[in-house]
Amino acid sequence: MKIKKLLIASLMIIPLIVTGCARPSAEVQEPQNQSMENSIAIEVAEIEKNALTNDYSTTGKLYASEEVSVSSKAQGKIASINFKLGDKVNKGDILYTLDNSDLKTNVNLQKSQLKTSLNNAKIRYDDELENYNKMKSLYETGVITKKDLDNAEISYEQAKLSYQQAQKDYESNSATLNSSVNDTIVKSPTSGIVASRNIEIGEMTGASDFVIVKLDPIIAKANVSEDFVNKIAVDDNVRTRVQEKDYVGKITSISPVGSNNGNIYPVEIEIENKDSSLKPGMFADIAFEIEKLEEQIVVPKKSIISKGNEHYVYIVEENSPKKVIVDKGITKDGYVQISGELNVGDKLVVKGQEYIEEGSSINIVNEVSSEE
Repeated sequence: MKIKKLLIASLMIIPLIVTGCARPSAEVQEPQNQSMENSIAIEVAEIEKNALTNDYSTTGKLYASEEVSVSSKAQGKIASINFKLGDKVNKGDILYTLDNSDLKTNVNLQKSQLKTSLNNAKIRYDDELENYNKMKSLYETGVITKKDLDNAEISYEQAKLSYQQAQKDYESNSATLNSSVNDTIVKSPTSGIVASRNIEIGEMTGASDFVIVKLDPIIAKANVSEDFVNKIAVDDNVRTRVQEKDYVGKITSISPVGSNNGNIYPVEIEIENKDSSLKPGMFADIAFEIEKLEEQIVVPKKSIISKGNEHYVYIVEENSPKKVIVDKGITKDGYVQISGELNVGDKLVVKGQEYIEEGSSINIVNEVSSEE
């Protein structure tokens, strides 16, 4: 009986010993978990080299590429108007007409008189030609003298000149009379949009009855400083931004003469505007590309830490942050050109850098492209 009791007691003691041995093992793992919890989460991106453009930025204003003031050559009352403000017109479209009923009556009368004169001259010419031919035949047979033939020839030549002059008068005067009627039908000299209409039916014509503007392309006008004018050229592409929308224009002219005491040079930029969303009078932010730099280290602006006159970034080497002093260059679109002891392929800290220092325990949670 004693032996059995001792055996049962021994079996009860064994689990306690095993449990007691396992507890220190859990205590050994606890510092490692605690170390991970104390690490600072960061994000990194590989450093790359890219091309970078140096821009000269200024503000410009939009203008119509063509603006034409239309008025009638004839004077009179407006009979009809075919377009209103904002309408699109094509070259040759009839904008408006004048009341030309009296003019047409007068024109038709004068043309009729000219036609009668022409017909009379033609009859005389035909008669004199026929007479001259007869006199030639009579002279050849000896019936009439040379003087009689000469007189017939003179009469023929006079009739011929009168007929030719009547033809010229009829053609030139008819053209003038037709033109006077055509002047009462006013057509658009160009394709574009009605920017202004200053007449109503029944009113007399004025000095500027319609204004037609061409908006495609549209022109941005800006001024460039003397320090940069020789770094741009006609046909250069130019980035423009109007009402939060980006466009690409092309330089069409650069004034060789400066204004504002000679140190500002007017420049014109042509921008495609097929939907007419760009309108004269709007302001445009204009960026001239004056220099292109190849193989530059460009990093997100947010990755740079600045304290006083010192600028630095952190890279990761052997899973530990390293501080690198840098010099800043061109800043553009949220990125900065930098130089320092950096190499292509270095892992740049782009998020969490403000919470670390050299020797900090870090945990890279997301490696992203340097372009993001």
